[in-house]
Amino acid sequence: MEPLRQLAKDKLSGKRVYAVMSAKGGVGKSVISSLLALTIGNTTLIDLDIHTMAIPKLFGLEGKLHEVTKNGIEPFEVKTTKIVSLSGIVKDNYVILPGENQSSIMESLIAYSHIDSNTVLFDLSPGLGDEILVLERITDFTPIVVTTPSKISKRVVDYLIRYLRERGKEPKILVNLAYMDCDGKVVKPFGEYEGFGLPIDPNLEDYIGRIQDYEGIVKEKLKEFVQKL
Repeated sequence: MEPLRQLAKDKLSGKRVYAVMSAKGGVGKSVISSLLALTIGNTTLIDLDIHTMAIPKLFGLEGKLHEVTKNGIEPFEVKTTKIVSLSGIVKDNYVILPGENQSSIMESLIAYSHIDSNTVLFDLSPGLGDEILVLERITDFTPIVVTTPSKISKRVVDYLIRYLRERGKEPKILVNLAYMDCDGKVVKPFGEYEGFGLPIDPNLEDYIGRIQDYEGIVKEKLKEFVQKL
């Protein structure tokens, strides 16, 4: 095995690893990744969505740079969550990466980061891309697929679920924006769904840039989900 890949593999050895992914963009994957990491606690959240780098924006970390010590790239610490992102290296400048360079960038981000938590959660780019292949090469992860109840999202996510099952992995499915709680009555505006449903909370938008302060109904529901992991 190549030295860089072996180092990345060693960094994740013996840890609980979750990969939050979606087949379609715009389903709230990065928000869910952030809230999951905060809910689990004592977790390293690694932003492998290297094209959009949404995680630092959600936590209000835009423009901040990672420190580098003898232990490697030091994560940003927000409450009990440690955050690693390419944006902490390129300082929120856009990055255009030719396909052949993407895997090595992701492996480097993992290999050179200081990861001392027992749980690691990855936020992946939408779709089937290099991120999944990178993780498959270096760790045995639990996939968490985020979708919405919309018809197009259901159809697109089927490709991802089928791929994971063919690879021997049974994904946990989180359905974002699944229902509204109207004074105790559950209303499903997009119809029925399969998976663990999360409620619609219009107030969540107010916490973009300070997602760590959110304690609303979506996070409460995620606590139930985490207990089943």
